[in-house]
Amino acid sequence: MAEFRLETDRLLLRDWRNEDIDDFHRLGSDPLVMQTLGPLMSREQTAALIARLQQHAENFGYTFWPVERQQDARVIGWTGLIRSKVPAIEDEIEIGWRLASDCWRQGYAWEAAAAVLEWARNRKLSNRIVAITAEINERSRLLMERLHMVHRPERDFDHPGVAPDNPLQPHVVYEKEL
Repeated sequence: MAEFRLETDRLLLRDWRNEDIDDFHRLGSDPLVMQTLGPLMSREQTAALIARLQQHAENFGYTFWPVERQQDARVIGWTGLIRSKVPAIEDEIEIGWRLASDCWRQGYAWEAAAAVLEWARNRKLSNRIVAITAEINERSRLLMERLHMVHRPERDFDHPGVAPDNPLQPHVVYEKEL
């Protein structure tokens, strides 16, 4: 498989490397980042997640790719696409992102996500891309709207991987036609 590389003005989305584990683990162990995503992750859990993302890229040609800031080559998060396994959107192509908290409010998430949507459109991966997040995740919901995604309240669901008494269980679904 050819090496993946998608550049924007300030960012590089690329294939995962083994040396990305520590940078990405900093995100998964940051309480601010994980506040609306779920429990903090150990380094081993982070490494296993990256291995699953690498396998997804091998199987489908896309994944949640690391986002590297070009000015300093720091991995500041991920953005990309997966074929969802969440029952409410199973087998649909889902866009997602995660960004280091010190990089919030600088337009990086929008820049990376917009580039990924254009990449998907150019490759005709699907007629529609979906995004999900916890109902209380205002930052992600605002980004979905800024990307011109439309909330589909009739598709909202309780995430089966989150305990019923957890405020992260109610999830919203947004869609974008390509």
